[in-house]
Amino acid sequence: MIPKLKLAAWLAAVGCLCSCTSSETQPIRDAQGRAIPGSVASLEKIRLGGVTQWILIRGNNVQNPILLKLHGGPGQAEMATVRFNRLLEEDFVVVEWDQRGAGKSASAIDPRSAMNVARFVADTHELTELLLQRFHRRKLILVGSSWGSVIGIMAVQKYPDLYQAFVSTGQIANLPRGMNVGYRFLLAEAGARNNSKAMDDLTRIGPPPYSGADANTKREIYGKWLQAFGGLWHSSEKFDRVGWMISAVEYAWPEKLRYTSAAQNSFDLLFPQLAAIDLKSTVPAVDVPVYFAVGRHDYMAPFEVSQEYFAALGAPKKQWIWFENSAHFPQWEEMEKFHDLLTKEVVPETAAGDVAPVSSTYAARPAG
Repeated sequence: MIPKLKLAAWLAAVGCLCSCTSSETQPIRDAQGRAIPGSVASLEKIRLGGVTQWILIRGNNVQNPILLKLHGGPGQAEMATVRFNRLLEEDFVVVEWDQRGAGKSASAIDPRSAMNVARFVADTHELTELLLQRFHRRKLILVGSSWGSVIGIMAVQKYPDLYQAFVSTGQIANLPRGMNVGYRFLLAEAGARNNSKAMDDLTRIGPPPYSGADANTKREIYGKWLQAFGGLWHSSEKFDRVGWMISAVEYAWPEKLRYTSAAQNSFDLLFPQLAAIDLKSTVPAVDVPVYFAVGRHDYMAPFEVSQEYFAALGAPKKQWIWFENSAHFPQWEEMEKFHDLLTKEVVPETAAGDVAPVSSTYAARPAG
């Protein structure tokens, strides 16, 4: 028989496993390990679009420009990749947001009727307004990655007065076309590497689009070989979402354990909508400066498709920047170059007319 005290402790642990959430993030410290005055490191629960969602705000100085990041997927929340933001945090107030249905915001998948592109754009607008009010700013810089690049460019099209610039990584312009380019790349690589297993898999699933009961299985096979052949991640450092998640203090174990299922649920609801978007017709022009950070080896969102969109896109300023040693994630694979792009080009070229400095005591206070 289990002693009563041990049983109580075990039941408490099980209860915690079922319900606990983390509200912890590491403080911003200097080289001597001291907390930096005027910095912000805050993991917060907020309300967006009528549901609870989570944001992570980190930066060495609350008077720095705001950088709002929109993660990819759909459903691939990115707070666990905060380690890649260390340079950005020196010069920006960096905001990571677990979108409805993803990561810490997994429960916000309900109502399912709100899991649509328009609602994600509206949530982006609402969060932008919240951040601008809190930090006494007129504009912020929006960074969109993959799925987030689609939501981001739609947001700046609809609300141009709120955004200093839009920076895109892994820009998806027309997903079905991009996947077909990616499939041809995989076939060529399988042949060049004499990889019979890859060739058999790719021949069996055939070219995209994938639909029907086995669509997810086919996309998993497609994605497996995309990663194996360097079309997703090109850096010598291992692409390790599982390891990053395990080490992230921002997620409690229940949140870590449901991360993948939450991502899949979001993906299943949103992927058909994403696949139906052709940005050349949906967003032909924006009224903010745009910067496309493009991985030379990206075959998740191949440059052949995004470059055609970039050429047609109307914007007051637009710049295409190659990241020669990256695939789909140049912001992580070449984080020094990405930091330099933002600090040496985006900010100096677009900062005119931003705002007066903000009180650090006010800005560091949690929202709401």
